[in-house]
Amino acid sequence: MKCFRIPTLNSRTDGYRELRRSVLLGTPATLAACLVTPNRLLAALEESDSSQQLDQFIKDADDRASRLKSDASDLGQDAYVKYISEAVSTIDQVSKDGLSSKSWMNMEPGVFLGTSGRNTAFFVVHWQLDPGAFLPPHCHPKTSVCTLGLEGSATLRHFETDSSVPSYRNDRESEFLIRETQRIELIAGSISTLTEYRDNIHLFLAGSKGARGIDVTTDYGGDGSFSFLEFDHDRPVNQNNGTYLAKWIGTSLS
Repeated sequence: MKCFRIPTLNSRTDGYRELRRSVLLGTPATLAACLVTPNRLLAALEESDSSQQLDQFIKDADDRASRLKSDASDLGQDAYVKYISEAVSTIDQVSKDGLSSKSWMNMEPGVFLGTSGRNTAFFVVHWQLDPGAFLPPHCHPKTSVCTLGLEGSATLRHFETDSSVPSYRNDRESEFLIRETQRIELIAGSISTLTEYRDNIHLFLAGSKGARGIDVTTDYGGDGSFSFLEFDHDRPVNQNNGTYLAKWIGTSLS
């Protein structure tokens, strides 16, 4: 089986988004400047908002997220990511300053990551995918993730394990079944979630213009470990229920 052959898709959707700027407050001098140099001022305001929106979300969500996080059951985590989804939907711009200039694990086309802030409940991972970039399938043990698209588009596919599963930490031989549970086109403003109990494996395939977004990632007592998976993404063993035969391959892509 070949793990990292990029799947062929019949169509891709590249997202776009209208900037939401509901109120502009300022001094008469500021408003006058806006009339004289609207493009320059708007660009400055958007850059300012790009940090303020994310920082405000991280600050405002801290208390409630921490309380909801205390229920780590399957229903508790669903309630938690529902709240995070609603709260994070107010963000439409995030500065690229924190993104790494080096592709993660030297992936080509490039996959660029950065951390954009944290509070006591979660941390925010900022990611950018070059056009056609493929982030291979991987699990998130004892973790919930809320993904928000910011620009461009990517196909995001989620999977769950079926029946008994070998240890992702050290078993590189045993095969097991996974089932595809969601397939969405992640565009600007769209949201996808996973928890420890559902949709916990996912992969990304960027569209022709690339993609960018953030992951609000919450730990439920894990140690940060994970594993990639190897399976033929285009060839399920059962077409009727969308199951694939997979095995863990660890964190190395070589």
